[in-house]
Amino acid sequence: MNKILKRSLVAIASALLLSACSSGNQQGKDEAAETSSQATESPVEITLWHAMNGPQQEALSDLVKAFNEAQDDYQVKEQNQGDYDTLAQKVMAAGVSKDLPTLAQATPSNIADWTNNKLLTPLDDLIKGEGGFSDDELADIYPGFMDGVKYQGKLMGMPFSKSVRVFYVNTDILKEYGVDVPKTWDDIKALGEKMKANGDSRYALGLEAGVEMEVETMARQNGADWFKPDLSNVDIASDQAIAPLTYIKNGLDAGWARLPGEDDYITNPFGRGDIATIVSSSTGLAYIPPLAKDSGIHWTAVELPTFNGGDPLTLLAGNDLTVFNAASDAQKKGAVAFMHFLLEPENTAKWAIASGYLPVNRSGLQTKAYQDYLNEHPEAKAATKEAEYAMAQTKFVGSGEYRDDWKKAQDQMLLEGKDIPTTMAQLQEQAKQIIEKNNK
Repeated sequence: MNKILKRSLVAIASALLLSACSSGNQQGKDEAAETSSQATESPVEITLWHAMNGPQQEALSDLVKAFNEAQDDYQVKEQNQGDYDTLAQKVMAAGVSKDLPTLAQATPSNIADWTNNKLLTPLDDLIKGEGGFSDDELADIYPGFMDGVKYQGKLMGMPFSKSVRVFYVNTDILKEYGVDVPKTWDDIKALGEKMKANGDSRYALGLEAGVEMEVETMARQNGADWFKPDLSNVDIASDQAIAPLTYIKNGLDAGWARLPGEDDYITNPFGRGDIATIVSSSTGLAYIPPLAKDSGIHWTAVELPTFNGGDPLTLLAGNDLTVFNAASDAQKKGAVAFMHFLLEPENTAKWAIASGYLPVNRSGLQTKAYQDYLNEHPEAKAATKEAEYAMAQTKFVGSGEYRDDWKKAQDQMLLEGKDIPTTMAQLQEQAKQIIEKNNK
């Protein structure tokens, strides 16, 4: 074979080998790109732990389904944990085992405890990212609701299911006694005394078993600090703070006020027509109508009465949504997208109508769906008016322990007859110790 032919064959072989290698490399790149594309297209799983049951769980499931169907990037999987206490216990256990969900419902005391245990992600920056909230959307949320999810100067959650205390009134009894809807706690007392003087076995006032929120509301209206937001002062034993307890105790002793007792919830005897007025959660709007219909009573709901000339006030209850540190960046982004979806006006209105909670923002209140609901249920308007001035209770680590102490003190004062000033002074010292021990 001559040299020229030999060099030609070598060149051809080299070209074929180079082409094969190039083709193989390109095929590998194509396969890798396809695999990467498939991985990117798979929706990110978002786990949600909650404590909703019955119609509220059904309503939440509907919203989760709607979010999952509205986009392809994320897939929310809800997991019912039973009740709030169980949910909180499971979160703490999961924090130890490193098996936390992406996000969960949380009460105010949960937010303080979970933040203290370094389980939660601050949302200040996250919520303003892609798929998050605009400044206008954040300003649209009721201020008290947003204050309720801030802790130690940071945003540790987003409001979701919010309720307030409202004043339910049996208009038949008021008409019978020729009195207007009470505007003050003194008005309720006057009605009670009139009913007792008439030998009426019914009650003028009913309160839920735990009166902590009612007492704090009245005390704050009366000028007491109760707990300052920065925990610089605990004021639950001053004259202004204990006056509401004295009022309630006097009403119970005189027989014109009552607690639920065997009825479990004060809405039950109210629905039967046994009580002229009660203070209870705005979520009671879902339970009173069928009771009232069965007993044939007429009723309405209005804003809370004021105490000793104080300004209108109601305290917030309910739960918020929190995001956990253990979540991946993609999951955190998905959690924000899901929360944004829940707080869209139409969705927060839908949730409020189905659950008995309030729309989280003013735009939700103004939707046609919720305005139609208010026209059909005018008794729900009181809670929406209160949303403008509702305030959150002060959060601190150990607040669960404080509330256990409060419940014991309440029973001692209202049921066992222990001295109110002395018992509240002891409770104040217990609260200060809890704060000092847990909040440094």
